[in-house]
Parts: sequence; structure tokens; C-alpha cells
Amino acid sequence: MSFIKLNFYEMEGDWGMEKHQALQIDEILEKRFPDARLMLRFRNPFELLVVTILAAQALDERVNEVSPRLFEKYPDPQAMAEANPEDMESVIRSISFYRQKGRHIREMSERMVRDFQGEIPKTVDELVRLPGVGRKTANIVLANAYGIPAIPVDTHVARVSQRLGLTDSSNPDRIELDLENCFPRERWIRISHLLGFLGRFICQAKQPRCRECPVKELCPYPEKMV
Repeated sequence: MSFIKLNFYEMEGDWGMEKHQALQIDEILEKRFPDARLMLRFRNPFELLVVTILAAQALDERVNEVSPRLFEKYPDPQAMAEANPEDMESVIRSISFYRQKGRHIREMSERMVRDFQGEIPKTVDELVRLPGVGRKTANIVLANAYGIPAIPVDTHVARVSQRLGLTDSSNPDRIELDLENCFPRERWIRISHLLGFLGRFICQAKQPRCRECPVKELCPYPEKMV
């Protein structure tokens, strides 16, 4: 499989045709998915961090079903840190890897209470110090809880970015950097939602619905269905 890597900002003040294509993709997807958003439900930054940890390799819908009961029992980092492991696991048992995730959530809450006075940090470097928190999770929290420009790279965003030629890498950190170079900073949060919706509902992994794709004319994916 080959990709066309779009190179942006080669000349200061001249974005070139590739930049124009990226902005076209952004504009088209905005019209196609005006309601694109994070699918996880949360009421505050702490809840978002917890549900994002739970959602790794799990369905958002299942996490949304389970999380209200979890937060009813453990409404804040202090309560979560003091949770009995077996009691917590009984609540989240229907979610994949629930034991590991439960341990991460308790340890993360303990670290928050000890090192951050129970407040969610607002930088990637601080967030990834928390147990169970990687760069993708950190970016989800920054973007969706605090409105800080960031591009979380989940499986949907990674797949769509590769197929559209926005990156030639499979490394999430490199994909994040490539996308940051593709789009203006003020569009980072929005483009992550738009690419995610495209991947979730149309550009699916096994059977992409290319004929329904709003950006198929701009897509260089060699296995595109025509």
C-alpha cells in the first residue's frame, strides 16, 4: 500500500496546492458532519479522563452505559482512589480489560490527589505521568475538557489520515505531528472530530464505503472502491 504524503509549510506564506487540499477536506467534512463530537459522555475533566481510560479497546456505547453508576459510587478523585477494587470491578466488569483499567483508574486518582491536589493537569507532560494515561488520552482531555488545541489520534483518525494521504506513518505520535502541520491550530480539535466521524461511519477498516465518502475525489487511497 502506498500513500501520498502531503507536505505543508514548505515556504513561509505559501501553503501551496497540498495545503489547499487539506483545507478542502476540512471544509467538506464540516458540511458532512456538522454534529461531529466526542462520543463519550462526561460532566467534568475528571469524568472525561476516567471514561477515556475505560474506552481503550472498548465500545464508547458500553462505557456510556457503565459510567453513570461508576460516578454515582465514586464521584471524585478521592473517592475513586479509596475504592475497593472488587466493588469497582463489579461496576465496570462488562468493559474489556476491566481489572487492569480499574487499577489504572485507582492509581491515577491517587496520583492526582497526591501530586495535583485532585485537579486534572492541563499539559500533556503532566497528564502522561498519571497511570494509564498515554498521549492520546491526554490530548482527548486537553481538547474536550479544556478546549486546548490538540489532535488525539485514535484508530479512526489514524486510518483516515493514512488513506487521505495526510501522513505516511503508522506511529500515532508522528501522525499527530503530521496533522498539526496540515491544519491551522484553531482547527485541530475540530479536525480530530471530523476525521473520527469519517472513519467511524464511512471510511471503516474492513469495508470502507468509498462511494458514500464526501472527500473521495481528494482521496489517493490505492484500494479505494470506485
